[in-house]
Amino acid sequence: MRALLAVVAMVVCCGADAPRRNLDIYFIDVNGGAATLIVTPDSESVLIDSGWAGFEDRDPIRIESILKDQARLDHLDHLVTTHWHADHFGGVEGIAKRFRVDHYWDRGLPDLTSTDGDKANYPDGPSAGDRLGESYRKASSGKRQALKAGDTLPLKGIESLVLASGGKVIEGPSGSPNSQCESSPPDQAVDRSDNARSLAFRFRLGAFDFLDCGDLTWNIEKQLVCPTDKIGPIDLFQVTHHGMDISNHPTLVRTIAPTVAIMNNGPRKGGAAGTVKLLRSIPSIKAAYQLHKNAATSAEDNTDPALIANQNAKGGQFIKVSVEPDGSRYSVQVGADGPKQVFSSK
Repeated sequence: MRALLAVVAMVVCCGADAPRRNLDIYFIDVNGGAATLIVTPDSESVLIDSGWAGFEDRDPIRIESILKDQARLDHLDHLVTTHWHADHFGGVEGIAKRFRVDHYWDRGLPDLTSTDGDKANYPDGPSAGDRLGESYRKASSGKRQALKAGDTLPLKGIESLVLASGGKVIEGPSGSPNSQCESSPPDQAVDRSDNARSLAFRFRLGAFDFLDCGDLTWNIEKQLVCPTDKIGPIDLFQVTHHGMDISNHPTLVRTIAPTVAIMNNGPRKGGAAGTVKLLRSIPSIKAAYQLHKNAATSAEDNTDPALIANQNAKGGQFIKVSVEPDGSRYSVQVGADGPKQVFSSK
């Protein structure tokens, strides 16, 4: 009996002292949509956006493959929809019939009883009678919650701070003005689409910080760093809005000074030449990855071919970032067995 108790005690002790797993981030190719899977050291899973509907469920199938075959999980803890465009929430219906999703998070849903369908707050839906909107409401029924700037996701061991939601940004620290704002380019015309209302997140593990601003556009991006910086230095930057140049405000990118940038563009969506040029001009950036080669621009207007996951339009290859449990270092690789680049966190 004593021997058995000693064995049990040893198992309990060793289990308690077992090393934590890495923080893994998968940039899933959904051909110009968005789908980023985060798996925490405690094996909690967060999918930020769900790609497109249609194409014979191409995007839900790709997401399921990463979740089950790469992350070795059988369900999703959290599904976050950054905003109401079809390339960001279209895959929810297909996902809901493939695996369990425990919690849904978004910036809020339109009041469908209002005379104009709540267009002032939700210019792009999801409106009454819209199939994708109805699918989302059905899948998330009883399991969803809206997020506002300053909120966090209930994750263990990592911080997940909402920086922007519904066109409003988090309150920043009172301190010296950001000197980068002095040479900031002028504002663009007011963006009245749902892009400007996108959720934006900063995820933090120890010294490591990851920024995902969904499809946030120019003027709101600037508010995150001017007159004071509300974000802080970033290690990994998901290039905003698929690399379009109506986003990726130069003052924001220069202020956060990322080490690695990953662009979730498609073969003919995003990846603007101006954005690629901007990323090349940022001294802190050591590697700029793209999910797709931009077939509409020249080789000079794409990144290093070795850092492009998909050279053909069909695509399907992902990019994986793996962060050590203390957040001190992280690796980036194309696919499950591509060559790794290793970086130290700031």
